[in-house]
Amino acid sequence: MSKDVNVPMSEEQVQMAMENYSARLYAYNRIPYNLINQELQGKDIKGITQEFGEICQYYKAYRSGVPFTPEGSNGDYVPADLKFKMVYTLINKEARFLFAESPDTVVESIGDRDSASDELKHQIDLLNRLVTKVRDVNNFDDAILKAAKDCFIGKRVAGLVNFNPDDGVTITFLTATQFLYERKPGNPNDLRKFVAFIVTEEAKQNTARRIFKKKYELEGDSVYLEEALYDGAGMLIEEVTARTKLDIDFIPAVIFINDGLTADIDGESEIFALEGFEEWYSKLSNADADSERKGMNPIKYTVDMEGNSTKNLSTSAGSFWDLQTDQNLDNAHTNVGILESTMQYSNALKTTLDRIKTTAYEAVDVPNITLESLQGAITSGKALKAIYWPLIVRCKEKMKMWGPKLKQMFEMIIEGAKIYPDCIAEYISEPLVPVEYEVKVEQNLPLPEDEAEEKGLDMAEVSENLMSKKSYMKKWRGLTDAEADEELKQMVLERQILEDSAFNQSEGNDDELPYPQGDQFNPQLGQ
Repeated sequence: MSKDVNVPMSEEQVQMAMENYSARLYAYNRIPYNLINQELQGKDIKGITQEFGEICQYYKAYRSGVPFTPEGSNGDYVPADLKFKMVYTLINKEARFLFAESPDTVVESIGDRDSASDELKHQIDLLNRLVTKVRDVNNFDDAILKAAKDCFIGKRVAGLVNFNPDDGVTITFLTATQFLYERKPGNPNDLRKFVAFIVTEEAKQNTARRIFKKKYELEGDSVYLEEALYDGAGMLIEEVTARTKLDIDFIPAVIFINDGLTADIDGESEIFALEGFEEWYSKLSNADADSERKGMNPIKYTVDMEGNSTKNLSTSAGSFWDLQTDQNLDNAHTNVGILESTMQYSNALKTTLDRIKTTAYEAVDVPNITLESLQGAITSGKALKAIYWPLIVRCKEKMKMWGPKLKQMFEMIIEGAKIYPDCIAEYISEPLVPVEYEVKVEQNLPLPEDEAEEKGLDMAEVSENLMSKKSYMKKWRGLTDAEADEELKQMVLERQILEDSAFNQSEGNDDELPYPQGDQFNPQLGQ
């Protein structure tokens, strides 16, 4: 009797299915299902939980490898089950190339810097010191690298900024399953609601685990905050902060969305494009390993031999087999031999595996570089840049999202610092004065440059007055505007001292000579 798939499930079956799904989700997510359900308030609960389950499966594929079905063994041996974790390798390579050299964050004044007042320059320097200090204290360079990996895996990450007099300004990156959010209608760049779930204490028992919930809501021009502490089962432990109106008029959180098309407003996982390649690569490679195992232990056979004489034959070196012909056979044709795999498929398999791997690498524009493929081809930074050009373009594409979002995050830090000056006392000793500024985020790529050649070209431009000395010092010596100005003043002072010294030597008085006028120095006599 066939099962009718159109028969609807009962309420008990639905509840059981949701509990089972919730258990699987919780096993990966560590956030209780009822906490998530509280904030959704009936809004597409099934869709959100299904997406969270999908994201958790992506994380499982990243950490453990993409699952595959090995070739059948007919029960006579255990097939190999080695996952090659190609997804893990490619995502790590891509994230390292993007953020191994962390992007620079520079605050500049709007308009001509040189014509700006000394007070404006001072305030801009204060903002740069603040941003640099906040980055250093929060170990931003390491955090953004890990956040990029999470973004590539789980479609999106959130950057949360917090202001606290005791802790200062903190930056926290959250994975996709640790936050919920709602956008403003008609403005996808601004948030109307943001809820973060942060595991503060990890434990195997639910009652010992602690989860901190931080909830922001924007109503009109006002932002309200709620904070509470829960255990691993979703039971309220402590209400940390009751609903409170904040002085800021923005939710201090930024959502980083990975790739996707216009309609993919929640992002797209890199694993979605890579898991099929890894599945087949692992499947074929494991089948090859099984064939090698069989070839290493070839099948031995005998023909027309007495069964008792072929039992428990030793395969150690120097073994002697005393075999007997089966006496019950007439005209027996005895024979002993082995069946070995000739591995004639090896060249074709290597071609197929290389094709799968190359296609997977091309899917994320990572060059498939091996020692064999290079063969000494890299002789300069330009050659290396040519090899990595597709990945460079891909990272520039990703920076079109990361750049503006990082800029928005640091603008939040500056604006929040003005409203909560007590939070930045440990970073700068002076209060911030409102000035017009802009934050620039500049991408850095971890590729060596042909610096000697580029320096020579820049020095030639300085000699031809096509480039200022100040710009040269800022570019090659990493000086700030103030430091470059001081260096130029010192150069002018030293040049003036040298010119005055030369003038005194040529126009000096005889009284200042180190010998009497009547006893002049004679070079020939050496006196």
